[in-house]
Amino acid sequence: MNHNIKKILPKLLIFLVLTIVVIIVICSLSDIQEIAKVLKNINVPWLCFGFLFLFLYMIFYPLPLYFLGKSKTEKSISYIDSAMIGSMEYFFNGITPFASGGQPFQIYAYRKIGVDLQRSSGIILMNFVITQTSLVILCLSSLFFYEELTKGTVYLQVMIGVGLGINCLILALFCSVGLSKTLRNWLIRFVSWIIHRKIFKDKLLSFESSFAEYCKGAQDTFHALLAQKIKFIFCICLKLIGLLCYYMIPFFILHALGIEVEFNQLPLITAMTTFSVAMTCFIPTPGATGGIEFAFRTLFVSVLPILSASLATSGLLIWRFITYYFLMLISFIVYLIFERVVAYRLKKQSQTIEKGIDKSI
Repeated sequence: MNHNIKKILPKLLIFLVLTIVVIIVICSLSDIQEIAKVLKNINVPWLCFGFLFLFLYMIFYPLPLYFLGKSKTEKSISYIDSAMIGSMEYFFNGITPFASGGQPFQIYAYRKIGVDLQRSSGIILMNFVITQTSLVILCLSSLFFYEELTKGTVYLQVMIGVGLGINCLILALFCSVGLSKTLRNWLIRFVSWIIHRKIFKDKLLSFESSFAEYCKGAQDTFHALLAQKIKFIFCICLKLIGLLCYYMIPFFILHALGIEVEFNQLPLITAMTTFSVAMTCFIPTPGATGGIEFAFRTLFVSVLPILSASLATSGLLIWRFITYYFLMLISFIVYLIFERVVAYRLKKQSQTIEKGIDKSI
């Protein structure tokens, strides 16, 4: 575990430096004294609703992993393991560029609890497709019901269009990875071509057949999960509920800041938050730091005229604290607990084997 934490530390350092720089830049664009005054008079009960919806998000968001891990032909993955592995995604996505670290680490975590590589990869791939499908559904619904989102500046319209386009492209790409034999064969040939380069001196030849087997196994798992249409739709519904809980949080933050937004504006604010996240997916910084703050502030000031720059910045800082930094802290704690649990299980398993050997002697 100490070795893993040492590997994480450089990413954490980059994350902290970026965070400090972004906060300084954001605060410099507004009146710092006004921001401090707004934050000092915050309504705590409304803020507690924001934390409540964050915890609801944390309950619903990992649930699809549990249902995807249930199987009639293979050993089902327990709810506790699924919940821990699902919760660790926030931390590893938050400290890696393009939020790319969560899924590889989840495959590693599945391996540590005894799930083979092919099955875990298929489950993670399907869960990612479910997440992207849910996000695209919310984005398209937002554009259909709220023209306000497209009436901002040209730059904002371009960001919304590019963000939606990239999310649709990512969804299509990962569906192809899970379904297309042609794409799988191209990938295997590409890896085979790299392996046979002289630079490796035949050291990776044994990896060639195992990689082809891994790709086939991952696709077989993906096909099997996709064939269970009721489970697939149910998992999308769970993911939608989780994402909606997450995207509703700014509504309660605005109330906590003393801004009397009506309850009939809750869907609009949810739609605005959806695009604040979706249209910054191509930002290469950890957690889209910098881009997501700019998108949130610009979108909310453009669509909600009652928001001043100071109020928008105050809301942004609270929103990022709750949904990013606080969430990452919880996720990191879960990671530490997971490592302890796995170590305890291995120790107990080793003791059981030793007792069995002693009895046989």
